[in-house]
Amino acid sequence: MRIAALIAFFFLLSSSVFAAQEGFQEQGVHTGGFQGPLASPSITTVKQALNSPDDSPVILTGHILRREAGDHEQYLFRDATGDIVVEIDDMLFRERTVTPKTTIRIYGEVDREISKPTKIDVKRFDIQ
Repeated sequence: MRIAALIAFFFLLSSSVFAAQEGFQEQGVHTGGFQGPLASPSITTVKQALNSPDDSPVILTGHILRREAGDHEQYLFRDATGDIVVEIDDMLFRERTVTPKTTIRIYGEVDREISKPTKIDVKRFDIQ
């Protein structure tokens, strides 16, 4: 009986040490990942984006004015500094309706090609 109790005690002691080493917190279970502030890209206007290198991260706030002819995923976007074409995958809309009066914030990156105008590849957007 003493041996079984000693084994049980050793097992409980070793499992709590293992849990502490693995970062387990009894107050809550975290599924991983960084929790804290995000770095903000310094490119926050269309004017800055038009003069930025390829793949520069951007956060722009403004309005979609219209869908561009010839490509159902390209739209003309406007903020207070100018206009730029943005490419928004249909799936990003997720059944949300956006009109020219809807203010949105887009998160994406500059897409610069030699023979085409600069545009923004949108990764996600929020309705403001």
